[in-house]
Amino acid sequence: MGTTVSVQGANGQTVTLNYDSATNAALAQQLAGSITAGVTAGTIVPSTNAVPPLPPGTTGAFFQNVSGLFSLTPGYKDAVVTAPVSALYGSGDQGESVLSDSSTALTFIATGGSGTVVAGGGGDRIVIPGTDPGDWTINLGNGVNQVLALGAGNDSISAGPGQNSIQLGSGDDTVISTGRDVITASDGKETVYAANSVSDVVRGGSSDLVFFGGSGNATILGGTGSDTFFGGSGNELVRGGSAGNNFLVAGTGAATLFGGGDGDQLFANGTVGQQLHAGVGNETLNGSFSSGADTFYGSSGQDQIIGGLGDDTVVVGSGLATVDAALGQNTFLLVSGQSAGGTDVVQDLTSSSQITIFLSGYTTGEENYILATQSNTVSGTTITLTDNTTITFQNIASITKSNFS
Repeated sequence: MGTTVSVQGANGQTVTLNYDSATNAALAQQLAGSITAGVTAGTIVPSTNAVPPLPPGTTGAFFQNVSGLFSLTPGYKDAVVTAPVSALYGSGDQGESVLSDSSTALTFIATGGSGTVVAGGGGDRIVIPGTDPGDWTINLGNGVNQVLALGAGNDSISAGPGQNSIQLGSGDDTVISTGRDVITASDGKETVYAANSVSDVVRGGSSDLVFFGGSGNATILGGTGSDTFFGGSGNELVRGGSAGNNFLVAGTGAATLFGGGDGDQLFANGTVGQQLHAGVGNETLNGSFSSGADTFYGSSGQDQIIGGLGDDTVVVGSGLATVDAALGQNTFLLVSGQSAGGTDVVQDLTSSSQITIFLSGYTTGEENYILATQSNTVSGTTITLTDNTTITFQNIASITKSNFS
């Protein structure tokens, strides 16, 4: 349901704006109240569809009710737009405010300064150029919107429940996502809150990204930075940044997480089976929060793999891995050409019945070779494959044919 906002305009007229969001309407009413107070006191000079020179000691409020292109001059800190189509260049002042109606298709282009844009929901385009170092607060409605917040300021963007395309600059930006959004970061520090979103696609660029998921689906492509991800209940595909030190925590839905570099920590969560893929460095894959049937993919680095409460699968990589066994069944998948030379040590097993070995791509004689060449000691059993892959099962006396699938 729409909400109206009133503001005092030129010639004693009251201008009414419609908003499709009560939150945006409340913010717009605060700004409208300040404009009305200034117009009443004579410190703000209102003008409709024109930008005349301002008297000394005053600022201007520009009111637009006809479609067209206008450029605000310095001093015009406020703009109220009810025209069907508006292309508006800002004044470059600090603390600008721009209010637009839900029926307006607004294009606002900042020319410097800082300020707040509160759009009614008509499908809007907001541009903060890369040369603008100011901080902007941008609030959008239920339209198909585009935000190019390319400046070095610390911007706050409430994207609205529509379909939004958002590109960020070099500042420390915050995005509140409630719609179907595509967000592209640059080289700043970005925080995305997606608690009520429908779906998000986020490209991390070289930024350090922090993402909080919600009920919507999320695809996170980390780029070259270091990323932090907390999943929600939707479907999730997450790739950490190549700078490493990513901290990725799956939500409770279906999730596939990929490490990006060295020092990553990946966590499974909930009851749904999830996939954790180690990156190229030294990684930690942790299933201790999960009771689902999770799959952990080792890599060429030195990995720590911690099983969960369910029946888990470890895909053996070509590096070194220490595996804390799951409490349920533990399946070890060895893939010819992928696991070659890998060395895994599996601890916390209590019975050989917890172990299932699955061979993929090896010759038919591989199973017999493993059984014949296994090394049994008081501390456990080590199996060796023809490609020099080894797995040591601590506290296990021997491996038998029943352990193969």
